[in-house]
Parts: sequence; C-alpha cells; structure tokens
Amino acid sequence: MIMLKDLPFKGFAEKLFGPILNPYLGYFENLKINMRKAGMKHRLQDYLSTIVFYSFLTFLVSLILTSVFVSFYVGLYSRTMSLTDVVYSYTLAIILSFIFSGIVFFIGYTYPVLKAKTLKIMIERSLPFAVFYMATSASSGVMPVEIFKMLSVRGGVIGKEAGRIYSDVTTLGMNLSDALQRAALRSPSPLFSDLLWGMVSTITTGGDMQEYLSSKTRTFMNHYRLALEEYAKQISLYTEIYITLIIVGSLFFIVLISIIAPMTGGTATLLIQTFLVFFFIPLVSTGFIFLLKAISPTE
Repeated sequence: MIMLKDLPFKGFAEKLFGPILNPYLGYFENLKINMRKAGMKHRLQDYLSTIVFYSFLTFLVSLILTSVFVSFYVGLYSRTMSLTDVVYSYTLAIILSFIFSGIVFFIGYTYPVLKAKTLKIMIERSLPFAVFYMATSASSGVMPVEIFKMLSVRGGVIGKEAGRIYSDVTTLGMNLSDALQRAALRSPSPLFSDLLWGMVSTITTGGDMQEYLSSKTRTFMNHYRLALEEYAKQISLYTEIYITLIIVGSLFFIVLISIIAPMTGGTATLLIQTFLVFFFIPLVSTGFIFLLKAISPTE
C-alpha cells in the first residue's frame, strides 16, 4: 500500500512511469507541499510514480474481472451474445476500470492531505503544554537548543519535531534560526509555525526568549481554556441528543412493538428487541464515544 513508509514497487514504478511524469511534476507542487507537511520523506517523482503504478495495476485487474463478470451477467439474459452485447460488455468494463483506477489515484493523492490534517490536530492538542514546558525550561536558564533536546525526550508529535530541529543543529551544523525556519515551513500546524517564526524573530533581534515563551504560554492556555468550554457545551448537546433519540427512542420503540405485536400477530418482535438492545444501542454508544474523543481538545 502507498501508505507504508517504504513504498512497495517504488523502484519499478519510478523506472516505468518516472520519465513520463517528470515533465509534469511542476503541476503537482501542492502534492509536494502536502507530503512535506505530512512528514513524508519520499521524492515527489517516486510517490507520484507509485500511485500511478497502482492505478494502472488496478485498471488492468479490474478490466479483466469486470469483463468476465459483465459478460457472464449479459449472457444470463441472452443465449447467444450479439456484437452489440459484446461491445456493451467491454465498454462497461472499461468505464468501471477507469472509475476504480481513478479512485485508487484519488486515495493516493489525498492521503498526504489527510495525514497532514491528522498531524495538525495532534500538534495543536499538545501545543499548550509543550510551550509551557519550553517556557519553564527557558526560565531556568536553559539554552534554546537544549530546550528542543529536552522537549524531544518527552516524545509525542511535537517531541519528534523538536528532535528533528535539534538534529539539524547538532548533526547538520545548521544554526538554530535556520533549523527553526525549516521546521516552520514543513509544519502542518499554523500555530506551531507561528511559534517557531516568533522564536526566529526573538533570536535574530536578541529579544528575551523566556518572556516570549511565557507570553505564548498564556495565549495558548487561554485558547485551550476556551476550547474546553466549547467542548463542554458540545458534550451537553450531544448527550441530550443521545439520551433523547437513542435511549428514550429505543425504549419507546421496544414498548410500542411489544404492545402492537399481539394485535398484528407479529413473530419478529423478539428478534427486533434483541437487535435493538444487544446490537443497535451498543454500536451507537460506541460511535458516540469515538465522536466525543474525536472532537476533544485534549491529547
């Protein structure tokens, strides 16, 4: 799958489609930017060649399978297939193959966007606490480079990015300002990028890093507090909807069919009640839990 870190058939796909796609790479700058924001280290040409290869492979496989199934389906309604039936079958098979191939290419093309959005949410959920940790470290007299080293030890998405910044400085020999600018450009989170650009400005102008980080901590904590208040309101709303529609609605429906069943001679009453109690309500409740988890502003 193209979602894996090591793209299967990458070398073969690049040799097959690389020369064809190379003149058109300029049209895929947005894909390149999204790949960088998603933390994908593949070259644009390699990734694009791979998803085109999978699209082409999907087209060939689906063309064979749909040709067989469509021909079989058409043959069920006619003892002998006419030329019109043959043309119809293979035309439909080609159209379906193009659709399946397009779906595969669309998934591959949009995957970096979805991954970047996921990283953005994860970064911004932990950002207030990371900045608070950085401000505390700065108040203790820790050098800015060492702050990122200490932050990388905490782990998480921001810790991983902090480790990359520290590695750029200590391994690649970059100065901290250049490393921060590089990280700001590749970050999918505008808030995190703004924090890094502010640190670059503070370093360049010789400002007080502790004061800057403390100010950012207050700002992010205020945003976090507002997000928690909004989340509490959303929980209240969703809880009322859940209790009214799911719990009360299911109980009302169970009682209603229990009353109606003897009058209609229904035999599926027990089956319906069992489905509601043991399947419908647990499934909806699980979905409700995942919904609350997805909209939560906390880590």
